[in-house]
Amino acid sequence: MNPDDPSDRKRISLPRYAEHAGFLLIAVVGLLVARAGLEAPPERSEAQAVVSDPIALELPDYIPPSDQSLRRTADVHTLIPTRDRLTILKYVVQTGDTLFGISNRFGLQPETVLWGNFDTLEDNPHSLKPGQDLNILPVDGTFYVWKQGDGLIGVADFFGVSPQNILDWPGNQLPQDLDLINPDIAPGSPIVIPGGQRETVDWRAPRITRANPSSARILGPGFCGSVYDGPVGAGFFVWPTPGRSISGYSFSLNIHPAIDIGGGEGNAIYAVDAGVVVYAGWHNGGYGNVIVIDHGNGWQSLYAHMRSLSVGCGDGLFQGSIIGGMGSTGNSSGTHLHYEMQNDQFGKVSPLNFLP
Repeated sequence: MNPDDPSDRKRISLPRYAEHAGFLLIAVVGLLVARAGLEAPPERSEAQAVVSDPIALELPDYIPPSDQSLRRTADVHTLIPTRDRLTILKYVVQTGDTLFGISNRFGLQPETVLWGNFDTLEDNPHSLKPGQDLNILPVDGTFYVWKQGDGLIGVADFFGVSPQNILDWPGNQLPQDLDLINPDIAPGSPIVIPGGQRETVDWRAPRITRANPSSARILGPGFCGSVYDGPVGAGFFVWPTPGRSISGYSFSLNIHPAIDIGGGEGNAIYAVDAGVVVYAGWHNGGYGNVIVIDHGNGWQSLYAHMRSLSVGCGDGLFQGSIIGGMGSTGNSSGTHLHYEMQNDQFGKVSPLNFLP
């Protein structure tokens, strides 16, 4: 075949035209097929549906969630709905528990825990011991076991609330038309008194006066008879122990008007200021071995749960004098010093406000 021959060139061009036309036809058909696929996808067989879309078979009426509902955010907290509690819980005291820790755990005031457990704690937070069963009230207030002959008005007045407060608490399950004078409440019934209050029984030492000579006494055989004058403090105080860590209870005027200072058995205890010993010995109210120092300037300091006493009634002391060793006598769950300060003008005060 001669390319220069016109007839031969014509025979060469015809196949090429046919080839280009074939490619163009294939492209047009492919485009038509693609458009048809977008408008009406082919139906899948049941076997295909089982593999790729199991929900379509199991739940034919299933409506897919919106895009918005599929968006998730990481949340490490699980929120559990809370409901008002109406019943009195029982809690077994564990090793290391304190009155304040238990009250915080259940969202109550410390007084509520004391007032709900007088037979167990006798209003003394140091009476808390592992294994005790405590009543945990559902709300802040007081707890009362109904007695024969009680009247609703009298009980309400005692706890500083109205009778309606007691009737309205649903946990008491009392009818609204109850006779307020002679209510039909079975003796022994536990009654919750929301918002109720009462005076806390004070087993602690009363204020000791000082004169020259003086007669000082608190409960127990540590009573000192006539006490003569001694050194007078400067009104500036040092820590009564080598350590300064609070162990157990800090200051609370109504419940624990002192601080508990941690330390080892037998650690030295110091006089916080100069003064004279007006109580030395056992305390029947739960303090164990106690020393009380009158500083002669309106201040007194009390040291409780001591293992040993190094001073006695009437001894004159100077600031920093060793008065005994740390222990765990009386109502105490572990070695520590229960330390109180009181003043003629201010009464019992937080030692943390006066110690360096």
